[in-house]
Amino acid sequence: MTATPDLAILPLLALAGAAVWLTLACLTPRLNRRWQRRASWVLVLAGVPVLGWLTLEWGPGLGVLGFGLGLLMLLGRPTARRRAARLPTPAPMNTAEGQR
Repeated sequence: MTATPDLAILPLLALAGAAVWLTLACLTPRLNRRWQRRASWVLVLAGVPVLGWLTLEWGPGLGVLGFGLGLLMLLGRPTARRRAARLPTPAPMNTAEGQR
C-alpha cells in the first residue's frame, strides 16, 4: 500500500516557488556588481521552470502576469540605474563669502 500525494497542495507550491523567485530577484541588486550578472542568469534559468509550473497549475492568465512581473524585475533595474546617472548636477550657488 502506497501513500498518494495530496494534489491540492501543488498549486500552492507553484505559487510559493514564484514568491521565492521574486524575493531572490528583489535581493539581487544588493549583491556586489560582479555577482549581479551571474545572479541574473541564475534567476533566468531557474525562472523558466517556475514560470512553466505556475502556468500549468494556475492557467495562462497568471502565467502571463508572472512573466510580465519577472521581466519587469530583471530588466527594470538597469533602466533605473541609467536614468539616475544621467541627471544633471546642480550648478554651484554664488554666495557672498564665495565672491570675496
